[in-house]
Amino acid sequence: MTQEMDWEAQQKLSLPRIALCGPMGIGKTTAVRSLCGELMSNSDVRNLDRATHAKDFTTVGTEFGEIDLGGGERVQICGCPGQERFSFVRQWVLSVSMGVFIMADMNDPKALDETTHILAEISRLETAPVTLILSARDANATQIETFAQGVYSAGYGVVPILQADPRNRDQLLEVMSVLVSMLSLQSENS
Repeated sequence: MTQEMDWEAQQKLSLPRIALCGPMGIGKTTAVRSLCGELMSNSDVRNLDRATHAKDFTTVGTEFGEIDLGGGERVQICGCPGQERFSFVRQWVLSVSMGVFIMADMNDPKALDETTHILAEISRLETAPVTLILSARDANATQIETFAQGVYSAGYGVVPILQADPRNRDQLLEVMSVLVSMLSLQSENS
């Protein structure tokens, strides 16, 4: 007689998930592809919202890929759609993720509001994932410090901000190692 596993037991047996969130066009799909190669699920469709962004394609679901961190440890990377009309998808991915990278462009005047909006969603979760902000475009130290102060002033405490180009696998693996270290520290302290 086989007993079905409940949802929580299934989640414990599945791969740890890391979510990539952020606005449309920030590079989430590019980052998943950089980390996972072409062996990833893709949910891009032709972009019909040219007023928001001029890119040809946009993500309307969740993109999944896996990466091997070495030593037999694997994680699943989940790219979330950036359009607010698909926020229900982002909220589900956040609820089943251990870690989150909120991708932002420190040069964009809307970036702080977009980031704190996602931080608010994360704060409402029963178990909040470890969260880092990823500066996905070049930013200088002053821009990063100003952004970090804005996040702190909005009531979200100190959230580490790391910089990495979504097209550069090595840079992404470096920031991924920081997140994995934070997750390890969290599990040791639990």
